[in-house]
Amino acid sequence: MQLREKILVVAPYVTFPDEPGANRFIAIAKILSKKYDVTLVTSRFCHILKSHRSERKSLDGIKVILLDEPGYRVNVSFGRLKSHHEFCENFKKFMLTNQCKYDLVYSAYPLIKTNYILGELKETLGFKLVMDIQDIWPESIFGPIPLLSNHLGKLILSPITKYANHTYAHADALVAVSETYMNRADINHLDNQYKEVVYIGADNLYFYAGINKSDQKKMIATYIGTMAGSYDLETIVRASPLCHEHVGIQFIGTGPHEERLKKLNSKLGGYVNFRGTMAYDQAIANLKSSDIAINPICSTAQQSITNKLSDYFCCGLPILSCQENLEVRELLAKGGGIHYQSGDSNDLAQKLISLAKDREELNRMSIINKEIAKENFLREKSYMKIMNLVERLVE
Repeated sequence: MQLREKILVVAPYVTFPDEPGANRFIAIAKILSKKYDVTLVTSRFCHILKSHRSERKSLDGIKVILLDEPGYRVNVSFGRLKSHHEFCENFKKFMLTNQCKYDLVYSAYPLIKTNYILGELKETLGFKLVMDIQDIWPESIFGPIPLLSNHLGKLILSPITKYANHTYAHADALVAVSETYMNRADINHLDNQYKEVVYIGADNLYFYAGINKSDQKKMIATYIGTMAGSYDLETIVRASPLCHEHVGIQFIGTGPHEERLKKLNSKLGGYVNFRGTMAYDQAIANLKSSDIAINPICSTAQQSITNKLSDYFCCGLPILSCQENLEVRELLAKGGGIHYQSGDSNDLAQKLISLAKDREELNRMSIINKEIAKENFLREKSYMKIMNLVERLVE
């Protein structure tokens, strides 16, 4: 009997099925395990819950290895840098002392350093390297920090850019969650058969099949995600008193800007409902019963097709967006999204009111986004491109 090829999946930020979220790399590992001998390496520290996993994790047909790191309480902090440094040191030891010979390593990017380590070791250890680009560094930190958004900021960060370029150049193949990220990472101009753009997507589509939403007195608009620097949530809060007679706005999630936004909301009349954090299933249930989703990514931010945008599509929701990324704007221009001006609360409020008065338009937009979701965001279909890419590399 022929032995199955061995594949190592490296994903430091993974969340398991009993934790919040529906993680991309769990889905990829499961798909690959149908044909290959798969090992998943991740951290003992859960990034979302900010706590250490106290027990071993198991996935059917997949070997799971948890590596230690001290953890951190704040996402943007020296504590996080220190924690990631220790994780990477332990990861390098694992790669050098592990007796298994892998045919291919499928690695989440970021972290940059785990991919750099893999790139430096791949010739010695004899494996092919696929990088899955979830975010681009250091570009993703240009936007939220004004000091770093200009030419001088980019000059200051140029050593990190060179480090990233050197790391990208090690990849034998690339997968990216958007064309934008693929274009940034494709330093070597790889042949098209070794590049795939695969949206984050979801394991299921969550189209609402309950009560008629038109029975609701107000249109419900929802933002789901982190309350942090890349998201222009203040504009939504400032728009809320201008449209509250027609629209109920809710935020699901938490983040470093939450208290400041709550204070502003209270000052303006308290029209935004802060729902807090929820388990993924509960958050999706609230999202899919909404009428419209808001995608308030700052105009200077570097994000492209994000987790939240993926969830919005997978719930079949119309989308109001101020994101300037060309790829996102083209996707929404198919008819399921409307653009509003970043930082303009009046523009946002007027567009919310207009949609609240036109349920037929909301339904039309929803139908378009459901079709886009079926074709591009359902993992059981879209992730087969990843399986086919892996097959081309190892076989």
